[in-house]
Amino acid sequence: MENRVDIGEVLRGLEIYPLEPGWTPTDVLCLVKCLENGVPTWAYRATTGLNREELLGVLRVHAALTERELVEEFLVDD
Repeated sequence: MENRVDIGEVLRGLEIYPLEPGWTPTDVLCLVKCLENGVPTWAYRATTGLNREELLGVLRVHAALTERELVEEFLVDD
């Protein structure tokens, strides 16, 4: 794999919402939807400060929260 580069170089042209005032970023887990020869695919990248247990925990918590939000939206529609 190539040497690491600044995240802005890799994700140039994409935008995300800013962090809250006073928050200082230390690490990142990034899932990027890409096109490879016109075919959608996914890339995964993370900074070196995250270990595998943290990465798994973050993914599980985010998945659970997203699932809860989707269920709540479904129940509100009824």
